[in-house]
Amino acid sequence: MTREKLLLLDFDGTLCLGDDPVLFYADRVDAQLAARNLAGHFAGTTVRGIVTRAFAANTLLAAEIQYDAAGTPLTVGTEPTHDDAKAHPVSWPLQDGYQLVQLLARQAGLTDAESGECFRAARRDLLAHGLEQTDVHAPSGAKELVAKIAECAVVVLVTNSPAEVFAPWLEALGLTEAFDLVINDARKPFGMPEALERARAVGAAGTAAGTGSAASPGQSIHPHEVLSVGDIWRNDLEHVASLGGGTVLIDRFHTGLGEPDHRVEGFDGAAQAILTWSDSAARV
Repeated sequence: MTREKLLLLDFDGTLCLGDDPVLFYADRVDAQLAARNLAGHFAGTTVRGIVTRAFAANTLLAAEIQYDAAGTPLTVGTEPTHDDAKAHPVSWPLQDGYQLVQLLARQAGLTDAESGECFRAARRDLLAHGLEQTDVHAPSGAKELVAKIAECAVVVLVTNSPAEVFAPWLEALGLTEAFDLVINDARKPFGMPEALERARAVGAAGTAAGTGSAASPGQSIHPHEVLSVGDIWRNDLEHVASLGGGTVLIDRFHTGLGEPDHRVEGFDGAAQAILTWSDSAARV
């Protein structure tokens, strides 16, 4: 069986669920704000407190967000946009808890570089705490789904999560060695074109994770044969869509952003879209 299709999967918010990673990030931002004497910005509450209340209401529209006269949150759209940009842009409406933390950190006075270091430190904190003692988990059936799809399509994980000590995350989720390729530090969205080219080239390299073979030797997988699944339109899906690939947006907070082929609320809906797509992936 020749694998001539490519499934791209995001990590946080797609295959890695749970609110604790965002809350640990918020804790690190709160600590940095305190160190910079900026902790009073939110008038008696903390970034963790704001995010916790937002999650409890299943929303990202925290009352503490500050807006300009046009109704756009202050600092949204101020990120660098060149190819080497390190900062990950904040969508508006917000699409996940990490963006909420980053926006609050900015509005309180931290730079994106500082909040980025808080994110990386929070990942280390989670490992030191023990992932098994957090709410970090994979969606039900994700391991089995990835294994099934890998029989007829190349499966690549593309994540902004740092490569540093990433293996324990995959182990905790039961996804060790589940992918043909794992691309860490992807710098999505700016790095998505490069990540996609690396993923497409897996077929040409002859790598195989499942029982199927890769694509024809020396031939990259065609962009039209790509399906990308993620929870942030600009980061995970926009570039693939621009090349004619398929897209599935997990829109947990009902933002309505983007124009995905499939908009779903959770992984169950994404799994159905993936299985439908894979029906035409099997080639004898």
